[in-house]
Amino acid sequence: MTSKKTIVDTLARLKKRFPTPGAMEFGDAYQSLVAVMLTARTRDEQVLKLLPGFFKAYPTVEKLAGATPEQIQKKINTIGMFRQKAKNLSALAKRVVGEYGGEIPGTLDELITLAGVGRKTASVILPYQFNKPAIAVDTHVHRVTNRLGWVDTKTPEKTEQALLALIPSDLSPTVNRVFVKHGRYICIKNPRCWACPVADMCAFKNKQLESPKDSEKIIADIDRREAELQLLREQAII
Repeated sequence: MTSKKTIVDTLARLKKRFPTPGAMEFGDAYQSLVAVMLTARTRDEQVLKLLPGFFKAYPTVEKLAGATPEQIQKKINTIGMFRQKAKNLSALAKRVVGEYGGEIPGTLDELITLAGVGRKTASVILPYQFNKPAIAVDTHVHRVTNRLGWVDTKTPEKTEQALLALIPSDLSPTVNRVFVKHGRYICIKNPRCWACPVADMCAFKNKQLESPKDSEKIIADIDRREAELQLLREQAII
């Protein structure tokens, strides 16, 4: 079983490599929930670009509750599944206003009853908006933690269960923050182990440790993409 020291050291190294917040870590619980919902099958960059206009039109959940799905669609029609997302946002806002007094509920069981909010979405916002332990496992987190040898699981659902039992609750916010970025940029399908700050702590057998000729260009591109994402994130905060 992976030791706590290994977990702490691994996360510390990855946090040093990726020190910035997650792309959707901003604002209050309402803003965070809307942002994360909109990222379903959509790139973070696309969502971040539309958020300033969206929150200008609907700065509060009460304002959103007063809008029709058709009106909401016009603010999010640059992303995938915008019609269904608009319906979900409308239904969610009306329920939050009607049943929760305009306050986004702060438990997993309550959040997943809201339209368009699944377990992964709820688990993204619980740690940093409500200071509650949760780990959102997407394909990146599932792939990285299996390669590291922290878990031996076949599905993201099984990975979530294993990680919740393994990782100290105070470290759960860091897991999402660093593993998504690490999986997006370095621990990709054909892993860039030569650029990995935790390669020596990783159980993956088929490590790609030889740097390619264009390694400097690859690293520069990673840094550029992350900087652009953080700029969009800052611009989305209103």
